[in-house]
Amino acid sequence: MRDLLILLLCCFGQQIFSQADWQLRAPMPMPTANNAVCAAQVDGDDRVYSFGGIGVGLDRLAIHRRAYRYSTLLDAWTTLPEIPDTSGKIASAASVVGGVAYVIGGYHVLNASPFEISSNKVHRFYLSTETWLTDGAPIPIPIDDQVQAVWRDSLIYVITGWSNTTNVSAVQVYDPALDTWSVGTAVINSNAYRAFGASGTIIGDTIFYYGGASMGSSFPAQDKLRIGVIDPLSPLTIQWLPVVNTGRASYRSGCGTLQNRPFWVGGSSMSYNYDAVAYNGSGVVAPATDLAILPNTNAPFSLESAGAEVMDLRGVGQLSSGDIHICGGIGPNAEVSATNWLITTSVGIGELDATAPRIFPVPSSGSVTVDLPQDLFQGRYAVYNTLGAMVLEGRIEGPRLQLEMADRPRGTYTVELIGTGRVLSLRFWLV
Repeated sequence: MRDLLILLLCCFGQQIFSQADWQLRAPMPMPTANNAVCAAQVDGDDRVYSFGGIGVGLDRLAIHRRAYRYSTLLDAWTTLPEIPDTSGKIASAASVVGGVAYVIGGYHVLNASPFEISSNKVHRFYLSTETWLTDGAPIPIPIDDQVQAVWRDSLIYVITGWSNTTNVSAVQVYDPALDTWSVGTAVINSNAYRAFGASGTIIGDTIFYYGGASMGSSFPAQDKLRIGVIDPLSPLTIQWLPVVNTGRASYRSGCGTLQNRPFWVGGSSMSYNYDAVAYNGSGVVAPATDLAILPNTNAPFSLESAGAEVMDLRGVGQLSSGDIHICGGIGPNAEVSATNWLITTSVGIGELDATAPRIFPVPSSGSVTVDLPQDLFQGRYAVYNTLGAMVLEGRIEGPRLQLEMADRPRGTYTVELIGTGRVLSLRFWLV
């Protein structure tokens, strides 16, 4: 058992702490990395699923189609039927909707040019009978290393990623009930938004995705956090907000949620090929040792070092309790792992620090609320637009500050809270 200290940055210059506990559970049947991982509750049992990946050796021949299921009730793994594809595949992603796991995209590594082929497959695995259904409608743009997340238990969003020869800006939306694909509002067509090996989630109607690699010399890893707001009345319409620079590059990390906030675990600060060798030729890449939570959608976030080192993650198994499983991955010295970490958190975000303000909703369409700590019950506030011009100011009187912004232009704003002995800044967005 190891403890992991998570250091959060809720507002500029202020740190908040929480504890997360890492516990080893039954190891996977074989070491594997770059495997599509998801979780679902079946017959009262929280189960974690692993589809495909790459085994020991990290070479082309180690890429496989094997599938496994972990039972949290039994602390045991079961071997499932292999993915119904022509050959092994890595960099897929898996999502669960309506009792079916959808394993989408990924790429095959061939022994002839072109050497890497992005997949257009949608494999459907029926969880209750543990059998593969016929494939779903193929994804229009073959994709791998994409961001993939579920909106309101109904639609699967496949966001950016790599397609055969390049990063794409496409947002492809799958409706499992109709087995059809639609086109969502693409991410902004720039290296700041297009990425492969990024990871993210959807919380409510907000898409969060972070990190990944972009086009350019040696495919540099990115530190960017991107946020998109889905129109619930027209879910193919997404408003993409300005990127946030976090100061921490990340590639192939796992993403989950904690107390309705996204968090990222593992990954690396440098991009690499499937053999764990850096694209820039500097040698084998070392995994990160961090778990990062984004509180109140204010970035950047900072981190404390942790004990477990793991990268090459293509999903996490998030349980109904909120705890997560990290299954496999690559550890130090390019070692492919069979470890099965259970990560539990003992402290909720709302309990972390009574001196931290809370701003919500973010993004907002008009009214923004700031809950204040006691030492800021009296003071002043000022709101600034992206040009640094003050657009609102006033006195703070009491534990809650209400900002009426409905008549302001859409965009990014900063509210400055001026109390006795400290000044705090919080960022929010109007959409």
